Order: sequence, then structure tokens, then C-alpha cells
Amino acid sequence: MKIAILGIRGVPANFGGSETAVEEIGTRLVRRGHEVTVYCRKHKDTVIPGDKTYNGIRRIILPSINSLNLDLMSHTFISLFQMVGERFDVVHFHGIGNALLLPLFKLTGHGAKSLLIVDGPDWKRPKWGKMAQLALRLSFPMAVRLADEIISDNIEVQNLFREKYQRETPLVGYGADLSKPSSNNVFKKYGLESNRYILQVAAIVPDKGVHLLVEAYEKIRTELPLVIIGDTPYMTDFKTKVQSTKDSRIKFLGYVYGNDYRELLANCYLYIHPLIVDGTSPALLQAMAYDRCVIASDLPEINGSLANTGLRFETGNANDLSIRILEMLDQPEKVREFGLMARQRTIDFFNWDLVTDEYEDLSLRLVYHI
Repeated sequence: MKIAILGIRGVPANFGGSETAVEEIGTRLVRRGHEVTVYCRKHKDTVIPGDKTYNGIRRIILPSINSLNLDLMSHTFISLFQMVGERFDVVHFHGIGNALLLPLFKLTGHGAKSLLIVDGPDWKRPKWGKMAQLALRLSFPMAVRLADEIISDNIEVQNLFREKYQRETPLVGYGADLSKPSSNNVFKKYGLESNRYILQVAAIVPDKGVHLLVEAYEKIRTELPLVIIGDTPYMTDFKTKVQSTKDSRIKFLGYVYGNDYRELLANCYLYIHPLIVDGTSPALLQAMAYDRCVIASDLPEINGSLANTGLRFETGNANDLSIRILEMLDQPEKVREFGLMARQRTIDFFNWDLVTDEYEDLSLRLVYHI
């Protein structure tokens, strides 16, 4: 099959969960003999700028309007016009907002099938303005009418499509790498000690709850620093406010990728997932795969990932999060127990090879009507 992938910032992954998923799935699809093309955004093309391939994946690098509300849609719009000169069997669209451009795809896609991947009701995310929220609301019925297939990456989204739009969607989540990094070169670089820090990996935007974690941590007396991996090119006022904390124990590392990222994730004492709006998070699953103890908000969307293998706190409640962190600081044996349970859950349910099987099977059914 010839597969195109739209709606992410590009490969190699240098931003977030969707990019990680595309890199993992796309690389495996190439190994299985498929031709995979990923449309990449020029302003994020910083890891291997200009290179036409990565891990066998063909990269088409195109511009976009680099703003929070227009980056995704403008890049998909431009990509669809570039696609006029291409021939694909199936196109994977990441992000519900792309559904608004499915009418254009029907005109430019030369009969290719569409597979839309949806991670949640995006209009609930605090980062979006009112016009963007309206557009995202309209994208759901558009997806139901025009997408050849829709993947829900968590049960809550699947239920939304079923109950509100009477459309059944296959449930396909993300995977995780079970092989823990053997090196430990990262600690001297960042002034940390193995198993002696608390970690969150997230873009610094309101829906990720970074501000909530900072508030909760500031209430706690501990020598373990709080480390936050992630950044954002947008919402600079929000980021400035979050990073203005006077607590010197909090370390904002910005974007961290590759082996440094894996070492930091694999060796934290606690992994905090305080999201206010969520889909399936590859960083959460990876922390679980590395047998880390997770404290997460009690969003229903997180249940399918974490289940009972970590602690939960009331979404949006910084005081409750502080209490949960203090509980685990005093119970290292419980931390180890939760970590082992979380790793076993990823072994049982979250495997990139199995996720790739699902994407491959759904694509083949669309193309060959099997």
C-alpha cells in the first residue's frame, strides 16, 4: 500500500504524542513493505532539516501558518494541493480538525481512502479560542459523514461517536517501548540523580495541567526536584506565568528527545499526569512501560490507559494532587508496587507492533474491501 500521513508536525518526532505514534507506526509499516509518506511542517523541521527520508519514511516538507489556531489546518490545506500530483491508497489524518477539509480531500485525493484518528473532544481544550472551539465542534459531524474510517484512541471518544452520532469506531490506542535504556549519562547534564526527581512530560499549555502541578508541588516540602519536559511555541503569556515560579526546585528543561528523554523518563521517582483534557498519552504509557509510579487526574479518558495501576486525584484540584504526591514520597514500597503493575499492563495491552497491526488491517480493509 501507498500510505500518506497528515495532521502532525513531522518525523522524526520532535513535539508530542501524535508525532511519536506516527514515527513508531510508520517505521513498522515501512518494514512490512508499505510505502509511507509523512507531510511535515517546515517550521518544525529542525532535527534533520531538508532530508527527504527518515527510517524509510518519505518526508514532504511544506510551509504552514505558524500560529496556534492555523498551523494544523493551513498545513493540511497546502498538503492536499500538493497531493494532486501524488497517488496514495489511503491517507491517515491525525486530529479531528482535519475533518473540515475532507470535502477538499474528496476532490484532490484521486480516490484514496481516508482514515481519521481522533483523540478526544478537542473543543474542550482550554488553549483554543471560541472560533476554534466552534470549528472543532463542527468537525465531528463532518467526520461522521465523510471519513471512510475513524479510529478512536480511547473509550470516551468511542462512546461519543456511538451515542451522539450513531457511528461505531474501532478503538486503537498507542504503544510503548518495553526496553529500558541501559545508559545513565543524562543526570550529570541536568544536575539530577536517578530515582530522585518527580517528572511531567507535556506541552506547556493549559489543558496539560502544568500550572496545576507547579501549584501542587510548591506546597510540598521535599528535596526531590520537579522536572518538566516540554515547551510550546504558542501561548507565551501562559508559559511565562507558569515558569515565573520562585521555587528553585522546579526545573523546566524545554524539549528533550532521544536517549536523554528515555533516560529521564525511565529513572524518575514519580510520573505526574495532571491533564485537564486528555486523549491517550504516549508519554504516560512510556512511563508505565518503564515501571514508574504514576499519579494522574481522574479523567475518564485516562482509565483505559492507567486503570488501577496508579494513583488518581480530582481533576483540577491542586490540593488533592499535593496530598497524593506526599503519600507516595512516604511509601517507596508502594511506589515500586504501582510501577510493576503499570509495566505489566503495558506488556498486556500496549504494544507498538499490535497497534501497527490494527492500522495496517484497517487500511487494507479500506483499500481492498476485505
